[in-house]
Amino acid sequence: MAKKAENKVESRSEHRKLKNKEDVFSSKRYFSLILSIAGVLIIGATAIFYVYPKIMNEGNIHPESASTKAVADKDVKKETKSEKATETKTKEVAKETTTKETKVSDEEKQSNDYVLPESNSRKLTNADLTKLAPNDLRLARNEIYARHGLVFKSSDLTIYFSSKSWYKPNPAYSGQLNDVEQYNLNLIKSKE
Repeated sequence: MAKKAENKVESRSEHRKLKNKEDVFSSKRYFSLILSIAGVLIIGATAIFYVYPKIMNEGNIHPESASTKAVADKDVKKETKSEKATETKTKEVAKETTTKETKVSDEEKQSNDYVLPESNSRKLTNADLTKLAPNDLRLARNEIYARHGLVFKSSDLTIYFSSKSWYKPNPAYSGQLNDVEQYNLNLIKSKE
């Protein structure tokens, strides 16, 4: 019995060694199989994404589709000429429209930039001033001076007029006004 037990032990250890050798061999087989599959996938992807488009673009297309392509090219050329003419006309119209819109928007911007846009060129009326709040009357009065570039001592007026695109501070301005501006200044003062 002792001999039978020894044989079993030896055979178990030998059995383990044999099993380990088989596992290593099967691992190598799986690795080579995976490597082969990866190679096939890479070759297939190359064919699909690189070779196939090149074949299609080099003219190796069925002859019927080549003649169809020639006819289509002629149609495209005709359409292209008419589209160019239309596009040129459209660009000219757009350019004219843009120029007109720019002029209008500049005028609107300037008129929106002033409390009283014409206070330097037209004598104002009471009706012009009735729609203005007391603070707006103060701004309108000082706007007459700001057009000439008066540098204001009041910080709120300096901040307000500095935000206007037309205001250019002129430290040399002495306070001279034309007759229309003087009239409007007196009228605004009377309403304040």
